[in-house]
Amino acid sequence: MNNAKAIFISYRRSNSTDITGRIYDRLAAHFGEASVFKDVDSIPFGVNFRHHLEQAVSYCPVLLAIIDPNWLEATDNRGRLKLANPSDWVRVEIETALKRDRLVIPVLVGDAMLPNETELPDSLKALAYRQSAPVRCDPDFHRDLDRLIHRVEEVFSSLVVGGASTAVAKPAANLIDELVAALAKANQPAQTPTLSRRRWLRLMGLGVLGGGSAVAMRYREPALQALATVDIPATVSDLSTLPKRVQQAVDQLDSSSASWATDAPSSSAATEPPGPYTYESVNVNEFGVKVAQVKFATSAYQELMLDGPHGPVILPLVAIAGGQFVFGAPPTEPGYDPSHPVQTIATVESFWMSIYPITQAQWQAVAMLPTANLDLSPTPAQVKGDDHPVEQVSWPEAMEWCDRLSRLIEHRAGQGIATQPPLSNLRLPTEAEWEYACRAKTTTPFHTGLTLTTGLANYNGSQPYRQEPVGLFRGTTTAVGSFGNANDFGLYDMHGNVLEWCSPIGDARRSATWQVVRGGSWQSPAEQCRSAYRQGLRADTRSNQVGFRIVATGRTPAPS
Repeated sequence: MNNAKAIFISYRRSNSTDITGRIYDRLAAHFGEASVFKDVDSIPFGVNFRHHLEQAVSYCPVLLAIIDPNWLEATDNRGRLKLANPSDWVRVEIETALKRDRLVIPVLVGDAMLPNETELPDSLKALAYRQSAPVRCDPDFHRDLDRLIHRVEEVFSSLVVGGASTAVAKPAANLIDELVAALAKANQPAQTPTLSRRRWLRLMGLGVLGGGSAVAMRYREPALQALATVDIPATVSDLSTLPKRVQQAVDQLDSSSASWATDAPSSSAATEPPGPYTYESVNVNEFGVKVAQVKFATSAYQELMLDGPHGPVILPLVAIAGGQFVFGAPPTEPGYDPSHPVQTIATVESFWMSIYPITQAQWQAVAMLPTANLDLSPTPAQVKGDDHPVEQVSWPEAMEWCDRLSRLIEHRAGQGIATQPPLSNLRLPTEAEWEYACRAKTTTPFHTGLTLTTGLANYNGSQPYRQEPVGLFRGTTTAVGSFGNANDFGLYDMHGNVLEWCSPIGDARRSATWQVVRGGSWQSPAEQCRSAYRQGLRADTRSNQVGFRIVATGRTPAPS
């Protein structure tokens, strides 16, 4: 039964045959008999039944575990608990589905309760954290099955099966032609006054989606994604000319970008701008399965050079074009806290933001500068590492660090050594700026999508947020950017690693007793790493979970 839309029903024939039969009939009528696997009577004599079951489960992206009130206590003919037997068929089925990251939905029948983790064998403990679906007797049976069928349909529309994402319904076509046309348009300044040489297009490469069935290319305008999935044509063109067309696009790009530096303000002290900043973002569905990966590039990027005790230290920043967004979480979002402010439309102006939380090397370089208002320890962090985020810094100390860095930038500008474009007012982000930057135009709980995994961020993954597998709890900070994936604005570690101090609007209440932190830490569960999650801490708190990142004002590319 090798069917991309297949459902495996795991149940105990001695306890729940009747209700399982009714469930099977409804599913088979909706999805087709060939898409629903229920009985194991067809296992041939002499074969390894474990391998046979594992193969059957592997064909199905969805497994329904029918749990009746006696499911945990079911015994064999010798009075032993069936679940305690590693060869128990039901145990093998669910183990296989969990191990292969299939969606496992506990279906609770007969008023059964979802088992507690402590009641399950180690190999089945993840089942205790799966969202369950109750199926009651009449008159609620068909209503409950309708909800279950709708849920399974959502899975079939988003799961990656056999390396091909069913979410990518429309394959790409003529994308290189679109790129060439965009480059040709960029060479006509009279028709495109907003596209300066400084905001040139960069060919990022080809992302092959769906096991080679579709090709998607996207390029990065500062703070904007120029090519959306809905813009991809529905028909696939002949790709035999692809290498030649790519080379033509690159040749045009190279010739058109030769005069890029002429847009920079002329100054004897101006330094050559860094090359384009490139990064990748990923998106996962609620099962933690990657459904999209996009490469980006932007020239809206600059590096502040600091003098550390062991040599130069770089502090990279990226420009974020301002705009409006929905601030806060909807009441339907898992983890929603009704004590938090209600959703509202917020507006932020354009700003620059540090790509990573401030590292220990960056902290030390600035902490060595003359005092503005407070003394700073050059090495406050508990977990040592130059590329690890600084922690154990209070809110006033983070503010002092920003003040010292601002003074350094002003001093350099007075000596004719200005950043390009000039930066000013280096400070902590407001809550609106932080959430806008974290979301990066998304409305999901995380910028990664519907959930988070410990393969994408450093947090306490022992309790899954939705249907993703149980993750790691590392128990410490990790080097910034070590997971290799940013959000669509090019920012790393917005979820987890360290909580980040924010500032009140206008940066006016410097003496406030309580301040807000955002983003979650290495010790936070996933729900506390959401884009909308906020937490109040005393301003004098020093914790190995709390760090910060900075923002600055300065000319940023206008959105197109």
